[in-house]
Amino acid sequence: MKLRWRLVGILLVQLAVLPAHAQQPLFTPENGLAGMSEGDGSLKILLGQRRAFHVRSHGQSQPDGSFTLEQSVTFEGKETRTRLWTIREIAPLHYTGTLSDAAGAVSGQTSGQRLSLRYRIKGPFVMHQVLELMPDGRTIDNVGRIRLLGIPVGFMRETIRRVD
Repeated sequence: MKLRWRLVGILLVQLAVLPAHAQQPLFTPENGLAGMSEGDGSLKILLGQRRAFHVRSHGQSQPDGSFTLEQSVTFEGKETRTRLWTIREIAPLHYTGTLSDAAGAVSGQTSGQRLSLRYRIKGPFVMHQVLELMPDGRTIDNVGRIRLLGIPVGFMRETIRRVD
């Protein structure tokens, strides 16, 4: 009987100290990007100056099961551009979609609190973004790497905050 209680005690201690990521919400487009949000970040392309940008976004689920994200993107000293993401789940935690300024399909997948997206920007340039939902459920760390034929040529970092 004492052994059973010891095992129960060990199990309870292990459950109490689960890793923080096991207690965080799963990052899906709906729970990470729905509603209004704003982001501030910078983009650095090889041999170029770092460029600051600001993004205002509105995301919502659609009746057909897809998720859309409308964005207004303003780079420092430039005019605001609008772009539209449409994302659809094709298998559990796997996504496909479009981005109005991408040169092809967007593919993505969720792993815990991270959403990974990959798409071609123009020509042979490929963007790989990893968005990580922070424990507060309202902040996202967005890190992007741009590659040309597998060689890193650009880096983007943004902090996204839900405002609604």
